[in-house]
Amino acid sequence: MADIDNDKVNDIEIGIVGSGSMGGGMTLLFSQNGSRIGCYDYDKDAVRKLMDEAKEDENVDEKLVHGFTSLEKMMKAFPKGSGDKKQPRIVVLSMPHGKPVDGIQKDLLPLLDEGDIVIDGGNEWWEETERRQAIAKEKGIEWVGMGVSGGYQSARHGPSMSPGCTKEAWEFLKPYLEKWAAKTPEGEPCVMHIGPGGSGHYVKMIHNGIEHAHLSILCEVRALLHYQLGLSNDEIANLFESWWKSGPLRGNFLVGIGFKGLRFKEGGGIEHAKDGIVEKIEDKVTQDVDLSEGTGTWSAKEIAERHVAAPAIAAAHQLRIISSDKFERIKVADNLNLPQPSKAKEAKLDEAEKGKLLETVQTAVYGAILGAFIQGLDIITKASQDQRWNISLATCIKIWRQGCIIQSDAIAEFLLPLFEKFPPSEPINLLKSIPEIAKELAKTYDAQKKLYSIAIETDAVAPALGASLEYIKAINCRDLDTNFMELELDYFGHHNYDIKGKTEKGHEKGKYHTEFAKMPGV
Repeated sequence: MADIDNDKVNDIEIGIVGSGSMGGGMTLLFSQNGSRIGCYDYDKDAVRKLMDEAKEDENVDEKLVHGFTSLEKMMKAFPKGSGDKKQPRIVVLSMPHGKPVDGIQKDLLPLLDEGDIVIDGGNEWWEETERRQAIAKEKGIEWVGMGVSGGYQSARHGPSMSPGCTKEAWEFLKPYLEKWAAKTPEGEPCVMHIGPGGSGHYVKMIHNGIEHAHLSILCEVRALLHYQLGLSNDEIANLFESWWKSGPLRGNFLVGIGFKGLRFKEGGGIEHAKDGIVEKIEDKVTQDVDLSEGTGTWSAKEIAERHVAAPAIAAAHQLRIISSDKFERIKVADNLNLPQPSKAKEAKLDEAEKGKLLETVQTAVYGAILGAFIQGLDIITKASQDQRWNISLATCIKIWRQGCIIQSDAIAEFLLPLFEKFPPSEPINLLKSIPEIAKELAKTYDAQKKLYSIAIETDAVAPALGASLEYIKAINCRDLDTNFMELELDYFGHHNYDIKGKTEKGHEKGKYHTEFAKMPGV
């Protein structure tokens, strides 16, 4: 009965390590779905708090939840089968990435038997996951790297999940994961086998990179609407709600929580904020810099190392870094002494003209958000090819339809049938292989230009919006000016170049060189 260290318990199905917001949410979710749960945390107070929550939650049968103050006690609470009758024990980790997971693996492996399954349900760098999988494999343990999306609320009510593991582990876990996962309106669980090795954590990592781009796009456009175009936060909330209800941004999770959040006038530590608590919240994002959230940094690293163009994701990451130290930023601003963002001339438009402009804004935001999806999925495609994971982009879209931060119903309905035409093993360059996507993105080009021109004219900060536009411009350009870059590279570095009309397909180095300087110097 939501007890602690009950040595008579011998029938738990799932052990959960980590009783924080995510692990605690999963404990309550799994038990609500009828699973018998044992939970452990290094912090004994966290276990006690979770047991109290289980007792108070009317949707949870507290008889299914048991807390433990040591790993050994939790592992002894599993059934004592033997031989063919022994079921694999399932242990789910919900912990910060890095050393804490190494520590728990070291403590946990001696308590496990061959065939047992450990699910790392935190965010993790995919190579670390594969390293731990190799260690576990030596003892016959299945180590599953599984992304869990949707934040602490989805962990409680049903997340989107992306498991990377062997097919055998997936088949055993499938009934459990499908029971726990978020469900689409049609009842389809938002969990599918992603692939082997670190593929599950990889997909979740890039999911978060896409998420960061979407967050930046929306915060930039909220500022443009409020400060440059003169809309109140209540008016912006109404606008976002209309986007969320219909049109190309229908069912977009971040647009949805955006309009709800903008309507809050009071919050933790904030009272009576006439124009909403958003105006009282400090403009700094620290999760990347303080290392509590690694996925943005890892996504940026993958963009560079996989040589994939994803400028909106990269720009969003840079904005978060710039924002993180407010005091330093103010000192720099004092030294630069440049104009601050100002109100746009469009703020004086009449209601009819402003209505047309807001339609343009919606189209621009849709194009930027769709572009971020394209960029992130291109990274996943490249990694899948490099690592031979055979990740299906259709699978990614299917598991992102509910219970995750980048849920966007209209976009999913557009992309899914296009992706289902391609087998996982077939390389896809989204804008080259699927002309329908290129045409859809092209429709938003003029709107993106208009919105970004307002940002330029008013000195507004809009790096992700700008990167989204420049991405389209660059990939659309038949003749880039990088020939001059090639000239200078060959001049100082003997890097060679290709000649127009003689270039072969691919990324091969050029065959030609000019000896520009016979002696040092220019």
